[in-house]
Amino acid sequence: MFAHHAPDVKIGVLLSGGMDSALLLYLLAKNFSNEIQPITVPKHDGAANYVNPILTWIENTTHRSINDPIIIGNPDLHHSMIVGDVLRRCFNHKLADVFYVGDNQYPEDVLPNGPKRIKMPGVYYPFFNWHKTDIVLKYASENIFDLLPLTHTCTERAVGRCNNCWQCKERIWAFAECNIQDLTTT
Repeated sequence: MFAHHAPDVKIGVLLSGGMDSALLLYLLAKNFSNEIQPITVPKHDGAANYVNPILTWIENTTHRSINDPIIIGNPDLHHSMIVGDVLRRCFNHKLADVFYVGDNQYPEDVLPNGPKRIKMPGVYYPFFNWHKTDIVLKYASENIFDLLPLTHTCTERAVGRCNNCWQCKERIWAFAECNIQDLTTT
C-alpha cells in the first residue's frame, strides 16, 4: 500500500479534514517513524477546522508526535483544482520530500463526474485502487470508527452535511454498500 521511505524522508500528507485523508494520516503515523507534515487548505467549507482534532486523536492513538499542520493554497479555486495547486506549492516550498493524497476511485456508474487525480512524481495515492467502500471497511478493520466524528465530508456546509453534494452522496453510498450505519453527522 505504501512506498518504502528512508527514515530521513519527510512525508507530507494532504489533510482535508475528510474521512479518507484522516485514515491516510492514521495509517502513515501507525506504520512509519518518519517525520510527517500535514498540509491543509483554508477551504470555504471549513475543512481546515477539523484538522487539529484529527491530529490530536491520531497522536493520542498512535502515541507519536506529528508536526503542526501547514495551511497553504487558494481556497477560491474550484474544488477540482485545489489538490494540484497545493501539490505545486508544496514542492515549490519544499514542505516535504514526498506527498501522500487520500483520493480513491470513484464509482462512476453510481456517482458520475467525481473529482480527478493529479499525477506528479513524488506524489503517492495509496488508496488509488480503492472505492469509498474500501475506506469504510478499513475503518472497521482498524476499529477506528471513533475517528469519524472528527472528520468532515460536506463541501457545501462548514458544519454538518447537506447530503446532496457529491462528497456527501459518495459517503452515503459507501456506508449503504457496506451495510454499516454511519452514526456521524459531520
